[in-house]
Order: sequence, then C-alpha cells, then structure tokens
Amino acid sequence: MHLKEDSFRRRLAMSAGIFLLGTAIYSAASPGRIDIIDGQYRFEVAHNLIDDGSVQIRDSFLDESVPGLIVGAYSSYGISGSVVPIPLVLWARIGHPDSRDREQFFFSFTSCVLGGATLALLFLFYRELGVSWRSALSWTAVAGFATLMFPASATVFDQVQQGFFLFAACFLAWLGAQRDSMGITIAAGVALAILVNFQESYALMFPGIGLAALGPGWSTQAERRRGFERATVFLFVGCLGLLFWAGYNQFRYGAFLYSGKGRNHPFPFGNPLVGVANLLASPGKSIFLYSPPTIITLLGLRNLIRHHWFLGLAVTGTGLLHLALISSLSFFGGDWCWGPRYFATTLPLLALPLPFATAASGTRKAMFRLIIAAGVCVQLLGLSVEHHRFFYDRSLPRFFWYARPNYYFAHSALFSRPGELIQILREGVPPEATTFRPGPYSSRITYAVFGGWGSPPPKPNEQAEWMRHYAVFWLPRPWPFWMRHIPPDERPVDYATALSVVVAIGIAGAVLIGWSARHAGSPA
Repeated sequence: MHLKEDSFRRRLAMSAGIFLLGTAIYSAASPGRIDIIDGQYRFEVAHNLIDDGSVQIRDSFLDESVPGLIVGAYSSYGISGSVVPIPLVLWARIGHPDSRDREQFFFSFTSCVLGGATLALLFLFYRELGVSWRSALSWTAVAGFATLMFPASATVFDQVQQGFFLFAACFLAWLGAQRDSMGITIAAGVALAILVNFQESYALMFPGIGLAALGPGWSTQAERRRGFERATVFLFVGCLGLLFWAGYNQFRYGAFLYSGKGRNHPFPFGNPLVGVANLLASPGKSIFLYSPPTIITLLGLRNLIRHHWFLGLAVTGTGLLHLALISSLSFFGGDWCWGPRYFATTLPLLALPLPFATAASGTRKAMFRLIIAAGVCVQLLGLSVEHHRFFYDRSLPRFFWYARPNYYFAHSALFSRPGELIQILREGVPPEATTFRPGPYSSRITYAVFGGWGSPPPKPNEQAEWMRHYAVFWLPRPWPFWMRHIPPDERPVDYATALSVVVAIGIAGAVLIGWSARHAGSPA
C-alpha cells in the first residue's frame, strides 16, 4: 500500500510540475495580447458574461456579429470558447475592475494554461499505458515543444483548448474502460459535450473517439455488451452537448441549427483532394513540415494498435475523421495563422504512438533526434514574429485562400520566416512606426490587430509599406520582449511583476519535476 501511495504521489507531483512548467513556458512565449480577431469576439462575450450575464456583442467595431432574434447581436463562436477563459478574466479584475487592456492580457493566456494541462494529461496517459517515467517525460516534452502544439498554445486561437477537451474525453473514456467505471465514462462524455460547444462540427468525430470506451476485454459476450454500454453512455452524454448547442442557437437566433457561421464569408466547403494535398505535402501547410515528429507518430502507430487495440483504433479513426473534416473546408489552412493550426486539436492524440516507435538501431535513433531538433527549430521560428506579417507582406486579400486554393504550393510562411527575421534584425523598428498596432482603441495595447486600419490606408499592393507604421510587425512576438518597448504607463500590467509570476510558476514546476524524477527509481 505504501509503495502504491508513493507512486501515486510521485505521479501527481510530476503531472503538477509538468502543468506548471509547461504553462510557464507557453506563457513566456505568448504574445500577451489578442493576436487574431476571432479571439476578440470570444473575449467580448466573456467580458459581458461577467458584467451582466449577457452574451451579446456590444463592441461596435466587431461588425461581423450576427443580429439576434429579438434584440442585439451575437458572436457565431461557440459558448465554450468564452466560458473557459472566465477565471483568467476574473483574476485580471482583482484590484483593477475597469481595465479591459489588462483583462485581454490575461485572456490571451487561456491556451497556455490548457496547453500545460494537456501536457500533464499526456504524461499521465503514457504512464497508464505502461511507458516508463523517463520515456513518458521525454515524449511529453517532444509533443509539447517540437510540434505545432507549442505555437498553438501561445496564441488566442482556440485549437489547443479544443484539443485539451478532445484528449481528456479520450483519456477518460479509455480509463473508464480499463477500470470498468461508468462514472469515469460519464466524465469523458462531459468533456465531449464541452468540446462540441467550441465547434459543433466535432460531432462528426464521435464515432472515432467512441472506440476508446470499448476495451479492454472483448473475448466474452458479457465483455462486449459492457463495452457497448460504456460507449453508448459516453456518446449519449457527448450528444447532450449538441442539445445545449441547439438551445443556445434558439436563444440567440430563433433557429436550433443556425449558429451564425458563414455570414459574409465565402462558401465553406472546397475540394477535399486539394485540402489533403496541401495539408500533407505543400511547403506552406504540410503537417510534416510544421510538426516533424508526426513522422515518428506514423512509425509508432502500428505498435500502439498491437498493444492497445481499441485505443489505437480510436487514435487512427479520430485522426482520419479530423483530416477528412478539415480538408473538405475551403479554408483548410485555418488562416491567418502559422502552419496548419487545425491539426493542433488532434496533435495530443497523435502523440500517443510516439513512445511505441521503436528505435533499436543507431541510425533510427539519430533520425529521431534530427526530426525532434527540426521540430523545435520550426516552432521557435513560429514564435518569433507576428503571424500577420507574412500575409500583409504579400498584400493578400482577406479570403485569398478561396480564390487560390493551391497558394501554399508556391508560398510558405516557414521558408519566408528566416528572411523576415534578417530584415527585422537589420532594419529594426522603422521610424514611421509611431503606433503599436493597427485598429480601434489605440490606447488598448492588447486589442486585436485590424488589417487596413489607420493612416495612411494601404492601397491594394502596398500593405508591406503600410506595415511600417506599426511596431507590432517589427518587434519580437512574445510579450516579454515587445512590452519592454511600451512606456510603463501604457502597459496592460506591471512588467516586472508579470514576468516574475511566470518565472516563479516555471521554477515551481521544475522543482516538482526534479523531486519526482529523483524518486522515480524507487519501487512502485
């Protein structure tokens, strides 16, 4: 009993340490501001929910809000994306009840926190699968810092948030099957219900993730019946989330199946063959270029299926269903962003086969190290400069991907990034850059970037020159670097205090990991 309790304490301490250290690293790499207009809509709803329980959009500059059934206008984004960040926004209000800039700064770390939580959950999953402490910790680090999950955790785009709930649903469904626990299975379904209130299209992936609830026993009729019972409960609870989504639509727009999406946007569906080709092979959006360890995933998938049949099928099925879903979209690249960001939702699942990719030969071990090193370099490039720069530098129209679906076979943000860095290092911030960012509310440093805003307005082919008027495109992307260039009285938070908190969280996490690692060799 003592050994089991000791093992549990070590595992809990290691998971907590991974969460704290991962969150701190992601937070230090975060832009510390709302870096895409999507996040501004979700923040507006979170802010109004706290103020008076309203989900209306009241910011007049967010003009893509959709008129409601009776009064007001609403965001087309799911409610989960605004509810999940509320604790961070409430934290921001402590001692500063009227600072939207501060609230937006805290809001921007939502993906950092859930990214750190995903790493902790991934480590626990590895241990439940029988992976050794050292290997579990190493592969968790690979998944967290050598894949697209790194830059995706340092942005207000919410794919990492969605990925946490998808991964939690899979882990709990599998754990519920291992322990034949209907309570754990119900908790897995709750995670699924939250997920579809981020994005309802994830319901199409239910059949794949549901496979995780079927195992482990399958040899007798009673085991098969029990497996189907768990899977049915898991999916039933997940589908309750769809009922909530429909009720939310009815409340806003008076239509159960209308979420407000697609207003003033091109047709959402495209040629799936074009999408697949771009997402797998193009220089601008290939998952293998932006997340090289995905190659190791493919090598380990067979062994995962062999050792954990239903889990391996769940990972494979969910991954393929997700690929089919995003490749059928005309905006398969998820722009404007770094890399194929939609993959960030399933990357934690795709990390499960990593420890099962055997590397017995020296050649294969060297290949793995090279792939991982390349992955880290790619992510650091993605974190270095504001993502919008690549698009404005080429004067691309807002929906360029609709008219030019093969654009990424000739253009790549990854291959362009070294040149952008060289230009920034050589020239520094242009003298014309008298404003931090383009957009309304110039005093709010953390408000979203608006393209085509300000004086002088860019002509169709002069966006590159227009960028020279805004420092955000020329300063390093992580907030600890750019905030130093902002006058202290204009900063959303006290710089030294904020940086100290992040460092302290990271140190606490490293201490917990170190303590757990020192005791990992004792019997468990």
